[in-house]
Amino acid sequence: LRLKTGCDVLVFETPRERLVDHPNIVYSLNSVKEIKTIAHLKNRRVHIQYDLGHHRSSICTQEAIDKALLLCRQNDIQVEGLYGHLRIQSDQKAINEIKALFPHYEIKYKHLCSSETYLLDVGNAIRIGSNLYGDGLDANFEQAVELYTYASRIIKARKGDTFGYYPGFTATESCLLAELPIGYAVGFLRNYSGSMLFCNNYLYPVVGAISMNSLLVKIDRYTPKKAKFYLTSKDYPPTFFAQNNSLYNPEVLLLFHPDHIIYIND
Repeated sequence: LRLKTGCDVLVFETPRERLVDHPNIVYSLNSVKEIKTIAHLKNRRVHIQYDLGHHRSSICTQEAIDKALLLCRQNDIQVEGLYGHLRIQSDQKAINEIKALFPHYEIKYKHLCSSETYLLDVGNAIRIGSNLYGDGLDANFEQAVELYTYASRIIKARKGDTFGYYPGFTATESCLLAELPIGYAVGFLRNYSGSMLFCNNYLYPVVGAISMNSLLVKIDRYTPKKAKFYLTSKDYPPTFFAQNNSLYNPEVLLLFHPDHIIYIND
């Protein structure tokens, strides 16, 4: 578990068994049955999820909220939030329901925890979730995440040279290949061969068979050693990679397991 120090993380789906006991972890309370599990933690902080049609929570009435609040007090669990999650942004019935509910409770955070609802004036907090990662829901929202790697070497291939597992890649002409140190071990699956990666304002194809820890990109010009090969960035949103591989935009980032995460303060 890698968390930026001082940054709280709300975990929507409370694990059924062992919970991570961490001062920056806040759990979603989706059932009064989960109180028993959370009560064993040293850090006991929750947001109560009020169900708005997802059936992700069994708390769907004011009586159920009141019962959850009472049990939380009895078990010294700090309730910091009350929220709902829309099935669709235009569900006015659900929006009106949660708007009518919020004034009944003096809780620190009251919010609609759906990525696409950050522009709605509901509650006193918003979730900026998949918008940050380039979900494509709002063309005016600038993607904040980048996922990239560097070439481990540049190969000058001659016509007829073969690379990788059979059938792999066979150079039909002299060309340059960039070997990248990523493969299916970190989520870049074999069937992603043919995908395009972005480098120095050009798109380059992944060629040949992808191995556990490496892949080849065919480039047509000199590329500096420290050039970044992007799987996604604000100039290369995940939509391009997703559409090429029949994926949903957020899946692109969920599939990969970067070795190093850098937080940049803008």
